[in-house]
Amino acid sequence: MAPTVLCVVDGLRPDILWPASYRPDSYRPDARLECDTPVLDELMARGRATLTARSVMPSVTLPCHMSLFHSVEPGRHGVVTNTWTPQVRPVPGLFDVARAAGQRTAAYYNWEELRDLWRPGALTMGYFWHDNKSPAGDARVAQAAAVGLRAGEIDLAFVYLGHVDEAGHRYGWLSPGYLDAVAHADACIGALLDAVGAEGTLLVTADHGGHDRSHGTDAEADMLVPLIIVGPGIASDAGLPDGASLLDVAPTLAALHGLPIPAEWEGRNLL
Repeated sequence: MAPTVLCVVDGLRPDILWPASYRPDSYRPDARLECDTPVLDELMARGRATLTARSVMPSVTLPCHMSLFHSVEPGRHGVVTNTWTPQVRPVPGLFDVARAAGQRTAAYYNWEELRDLWRPGALTMGYFWHDNKSPAGDARVAQAAAVGLRAGEIDLAFVYLGHVDEAGHRYGWLSPGYLDAVAHADACIGALLDAVGAEGTLLVTADHGGHDRSHGTDAEADMLVPLIIVGPGIASDAGLPDGASLLDVAPTLAALHGLPIPAEWEGRNLL
């Protein structure tokens, strides 16, 4: 089976990627910001994408990732801060479903709180690096993932790049320091794209956006995220459906991998 990679760039706002001809209705009505993102631009041209997918409330990293992996709102999975709590009525996550079907899963990340997105036994291979506060931390995670993918022993991988969010909190969203972090994340995604190869699939999204030096509100600056899918048979002649959200990521990847979709999941297959 060719590998599939789910890459989450923490705090990536979609208006970074707006084409110059795009004029959104809402929170930033001018042309795209000047930011060097050749890889993400290529992915949007090759695959299917939306720049108006929605996060969940609260638009905070751990609740958003729990919703992304478990396809339910935070009110259902119960994680509403960056402190994980056990689910009262457990919902199986994407990696739990994949491992139960015999597929090989891997996670590469640099924010340790993400370790509870899957239950014990659901991960074939895990790589955690302690640094999400510098570009080098993202580079190390991407390099480790590229090595694992090229080894041909992974079916479904999760790659988390945390530095863009850290730059937002430090310098402010859309500041020059933030845009530099986005450009670096773009290069890291390029390494993943090379490692996946022509037969693999790459889905890139964000957990939330941000404004000023924070996030967590229901403002569109915090709630809108990009969602891009590239892979064999995913034509670029159509975008992704309106109303896409983080809840749709797990069902879409499960369908691509021929996995059963749990009845508890509330999202849909975007393809």
